[in-house]
Amino acid sequence: MLFSIAVTLLFLSFFASVVFTGYFRNFARVNNFLIDIPDKSRKFHFRPTPLIGGLSIHASMLLSTLFMLFLVDYKYDLQFDPLSLSDPTKLETPSQVSYSKKLTIKKENTEGSENFRLNITQQPSINNELETFDVNFGSTKDESINISKISDDVFNVTLPNGEVKTYKAQSSGIVEINLSGEEISDPFIIEADSNEFFSFSSFTAAFILIALFLQAIILIDDAYGISAGKRIFIQSIATLSLIFLGEVYIETLNVSLLGINLNLGFWGIPFTVFAVVGIINAFNMIDGINGLCAGFALIALGALQVASGFDVANYSLVIAMGSIIGFLFYNLGFLGTKRRVFLGDNGSTFLGFFVAWTCINYSQSTNELIKPVTCLWIVAIPLLDCLGVMTGRIIKGILPFSPGRDHIHHKLQLLTKSSSRTLIGLLLLGLLLAGIGVMLDKSYLSSEISFILFVAFAMIYYITSGKIFNSKENSAN
Repeated sequence: MLFSIAVTLLFLSFFASVVFTGYFRNFARVNNFLIDIPDKSRKFHFRPTPLIGGLSIHASMLLSTLFMLFLVDYKYDLQFDPLSLSDPTKLETPSQVSYSKKLTIKKENTEGSENFRLNITQQPSINNELETFDVNFGSTKDESINISKISDDVFNVTLPNGEVKTYKAQSSGIVEINLSGEEISDPFIIEADSNEFFSFSSFTAAFILIALFLQAIILIDDAYGISAGKRIFIQSIATLSLIFLGEVYIETLNVSLLGINLNLGFWGIPFTVFAVVGIINAFNMIDGINGLCAGFALIALGALQVASGFDVANYSLVIAMGSIIGFLFYNLGFLGTKRRVFLGDNGSTFLGFFVAWTCINYSQSTNELIKPVTCLWIVAIPLLDCLGVMTGRIIKGILPFSPGRDHIHHKLQLLTKSSSRTLIGLLLLGLLLAGIGVMLDKSYLSSEISFILFVAFAMIYYITSGKIFNSKENSAN
C-alpha cells in the first residue's frame, strides 16, 4: 500500500462523509423523515435527532471508492460463477486460488523491459495431478496462458496459440529448456513492481449491491419499524445471497480441539449465516451511546488493517475508516451539539455487515491474511455483550431482542455516572483486546492458544460485569 494514496483516500472519505452527513441531516429535518424522537424512557437525548449516519458513511465510501479507481492500479474480474449448492465439488472448493501482481520482465544484458498485469488462478487438481495455473495478462482472455508444474523448478507453458514451452527457474532467472533439459535462452529476470493491484472482484461487486439492498430495507425499520424476526430474516437472506454470488464463506476455523480439526465443509454455510447475523446484531445492540458502535467498527477495521499487513486491498478499509471518522465529528458533537446525528439501525447494520464480511474474507482467503480466531478478539466487546444480554434475557424469560438497559454500557454508566467516561473506557478496552488479538495472530503461538485465552477473558468479562451490575442494583434498592 502506498502511504501517500492511503492518506489521500483517508482525507477524501472524511470530507465526503462530513458533506454527506450535513446534506442528509438537513434533508431529514426539512422533511421530518428518519428523525429519532426522545421518549424519556429509553431514548434520553434532549432533541429530535436524524438517523442518517449510516447513509452518510455508506455514500462517502461509494464515492471515495470511485475516486480510488483513478488513483490506484486495479484489476477487475466480474465473471460471476455463483456457488452451486447442488454441486458438492464446489462446496469443497468454493473459491479458486487467485493471485494478482504487476511484474516487469526483461532479458539479461538487454536494454528495455515489458510490464505485465497478471491474474493467476490455480485450477483444482484432480486425482493428485500436477498443479495447473491459468494466467491472464490484463483482462483479455485471448492473452491467457496455462502453466503446469512439472517439478519444483520446471514447468510447462501453453501459449494462446497452443504451443508448449518448458522453462526452468534458477538463481539467475527463468530460462527456456529443451526436451533434453538444455538451456536454449538467456535468463528472463522477473521483478515485482512496487504497485500491486486493487482487485475489484465479483465478491466486491456482490457485496456492494447486497449491502445497498440491506441498508435500504433496514431504512424502513428506522422510518416505520420492522419486527426483530423480520430483520433477522432479511439479514440472513442478504448473507446467503453474498455466499451464493461471492463464493466466500467460513470453510475452516483453523482450530483443532481434542485432536479434531474444525473444517466445516457444507456446514460452513449455515455457520457463516449465524456468524454474520450475530455480528450485525452485536453492533446494533452496542449502539447505545454516541460514538460506541462506530468506534468499535473503527477499531475493528484498524486492527484488520494492521493484522493483514497493510495489503493493497486495504485501501477499502482506509476509505471506511475515513468515512466513519467524518460521521463521528457529528455524532460526538465536535461540530456542535445541535448538529448531532445518529447511526440508526441502518447504520449499525451496515457497519456490522461490513466488519463481519471483512473478517470472513480476510480469514478465509488463500493467503489467510488473519487467523479466524483473531476475529473474536477484534469484535470482542460487541460480541460478548450481545451473547451475554441475550442469554440473560432468555434465562429470565424475556425475548432476546426485547429493548432493555442491561448492556455493558448501561452497567458502566451506572458506575461512572458519565456517558463520555463509559465511551472512552469501553473503546480503550476494545482497542486493547484487538491489539492482543493481532499480537497473538503474528506470534508463534497457535490458534488454539489464542482461542483458550479468549475463552478465559470471556469468563472474566461475564463474572466482572455481573458483579458490577448486581452491586449497583442492590445499592439502588
